[in-house]
Amino acid sequence: MTTNTRRHFLRTSAALAASSGIAIGEEKRHARTLDEAYRMLGFDPKAAGSFTALWMADIHYGIGKTQAILPPIIAEIERMSPRPAFIGIVGDLIVSASHSFGTVPGEKDRALALEEFRALKKHSNELARLAPLKLTLGNHDTYPGESDLGLFRSVFGDTPVTHAFEEKGVAFIIANGGSCGRLGEAQEEWFQKEARRLHRSGGTLVTAIHQPSVGSVVNERGITSAVRRGFEGLRGDLWVIGGHIHTNSDRVLRIPGGERLVNASITAANPTVWGTERPGYWLWCFRDGRLIGRLFRKVADEVEGWRIESPEVTTSEQALLLPFENEPDILWKVLVGEGDDPYRTATKAAWCENYWAYASQLDYRLPLSLANGKAKRCTILAAPMAPKGQTLQINTSADGRTWEPAEPEKKDSRFTLAIPASCLAGGNLHLRLERCAVSGFALKA
Repeated sequence: MTTNTRRHFLRTSAALAASSGIAIGEEKRHARTLDEAYRMLGFDPKAAGSFTALWMADIHYGIGKTQAILPPIIAEIERMSPRPAFIGIVGDLIVSASHSFGTVPGEKDRALALEEFRALKKHSNELARLAPLKLTLGNHDTYPGESDLGLFRSVFGDTPVTHAFEEKGVAFIIANGGSCGRLGEAQEEWFQKEARRLHRSGGTLVTAIHQPSVGSVVNERGITSAVRRGFEGLRGDLWVIGGHIHTNSDRVLRIPGGERLVNASITAANPTVWGTERPGYWLWCFRDGRLIGRLFRKVADEVEGWRIESPEVTTSEQALLLPFENEPDILWKVLVGEGDDPYRTATKAAWCENYWAYASQLDYRLPLSLANGKAKRCTILAAPMAPKGQTLQINTSADGRTWEPAEPEKKDSRFTLAIPASCLAGGNLHLRLERCAVSGFALKA
């Protein structure tokens, strides 16, 4: 990775993290050794009905020295008795298949990506000797439009990137979030089918997807619809594990009319990348089909050792809503990637399949006739993606030539502005969006 590319990766990824995670709020306890942590939990990993699952993410082969990434973790797992029932690596295995959102690799980066996958393959083979290995992909492992996962497959062959299985009464689904958090119709159908096949009412279901974007209506908004569809009607303890933001955090969401779920993001396992509490991994402890504790290990940290987290997450919950859901005053709406092309007039932004990232100039013309001339307001689904010290900018115009800055009201990821009188008179609302990610528009009464 070049110096400039690495700086870009660090800067833009850190900006994403700043707008995402909520710090874990549980009281923290520490144990010097793993056996002591088990005793503090009252957990016997050797007992019938008990097991552990080891989770890590964002190993990012291609940044830093490869010997400093998986080998130290492998050495720690070798000392565990018993070893985990399986090891899950939740995406961003490498970095060069797509250095930033929407980036399609050129010849040089494709060659680098293959080198990174080959270096990973040697260490992942060692890891797989210790316990079954479950891999899935993240936004740096593939790129928009790479439907065949050709770079990964060139090295890993037919190694699965989706998994659905049961372990001693606990259901697990590991999905491929790909480059944009868009699972796609076929994978969403598979997800829904496997969730209903494996989950027992009142039991525990753990899903892993690289992007911890449950609830997002902008960046990686496909995760929200996939989880809503997959979990709808299920009853029990529902978890979604992600990486991506290189931070340990929990968010609690409520499916309308249904159960709550916890979206737990985990820190990076690569010591060189940005983030907090890295390098690190988690051991989740299960007994009789229930999660009874989560143990966090910062690699080689002999001072704090193992941090013990309760499965009872008490942070405030939010409703798990889809874009523009529960907004009855909408007269017309469109989502990026779902019919917005006729209205887009200028594009300086990164294409992420169902949202735009890094928009430096993204222009849309919305004919007010779409709402039968009754629209008075416009809501834009957007999120800041700006260098430090700058912020998202929205401008309006009646003719697409003379622009005025808008002062929208902001609620979560919704920016609502009054349609200027000049636009109402001319019949068109021109929008120019800068320094942001964008996923949809609505005209409102």
